[in-house]
Amino acid sequence: MRKQKVLFLCTQNSARSQMAEGFLRHLAGDRCEVYSAGIDPTAEIHPCAVEAMREVGIDISEQYPKGLRTYMGKMSFNYLIIVCARAEERCPKTFPGVGTTFSWIFEDPRREEDIPYDSMLERFRKVRDEIELKIRGWRRVVRAAA
Repeated sequence: MRKQKVLFLCTQNSARSQMAEGFLRHLAGDRCEVYSAGIDPTAEIHPCAVEAMREVGIDISEQYPKGLRTYMGKMSFNYLIIVCARAEERCPKTFPGVGTTFSWIFEDPRREEDIPYDSMLERFRKVRDEIELKIRGWRRVVRAAA
């Protein structure tokens, strides 16, 4: 069986797309090649994303933000999954080398930067759990289609 290639896309590639990449790689790594990218990538993954994933036994500390240009026109993907509204608005309508595009819009856990760390981490946990549920449900669909 050929591995399915999946690209998760967000604006900064610092939180939601990184967590989604970590989950799918953890849950279906033997059946999928998983990547993530951002339209305007930041310098590093948000520390709350790393911590929230560590809490569920998934280490994304070695992952790093990548720009969409890293992959566009250089790789093909079975699936492009957009995980934030700003990326959905700014994503090219035609994406060469992409089979199917999905929009799974999750709330930005960083929407207010000036809050206590514990409150910020709680937001990341909530989004992490939503991403996990979505990926677990979708994974069954991918497995059935393979």
